[in-house]
Amino acid sequence: MTDSEKYEMIGKLIDNPTRHDMARAFSACSIQRGSVCLIDDSIQVEDHARSSSVVSGADMPVTAEHIEDIDMTVAGFYKMLTELVDAGGMESSWPGKVRICLHIRGWADIPVE
Repeated sequence: MTDSEKYEMIGKLIDNPTRHDMARAFSACSIQRGSVCLIDDSIQVEDHARSSSVVSGADMPVTAEHIEDIDMTVAGFYKMLTELVDAGGMESSWPGKVRICLHIRGWADIPVE
C-alpha cells in the first residue's frame, strides 16, 4: 500500500470512523510484524518479532515492562496514524515494547463496522 493510499484511508476514517477500519488503518500505517486486534476499549497490537526476541523463543508471557498503554482521543489517533505514515511505520516507536494498547476515548460510541 502506498503512502497516498494510507493518507486516503485516514481521510475516510475522519468522515466515517468504524472500529474495524481504525484497526485496519493502524495495521497498514504502522507496518508492524504481528497482530492488530480490537479489545474492550481499544486497539491492541503485538509485535511477534519483538516478542520472540524478548522471551528468547521460550514460552513465556509478555511482562508489564514490555507493554505500553496509551490513552488518546480519536483526533489523537488520526494524528498518530499520520505520524506513523510520515515516519515509515512504528519500527522506532515504543522501543522495547512488545504489546501496545491504544485506549481511545469514546470508543464505545464508534460503530463496530
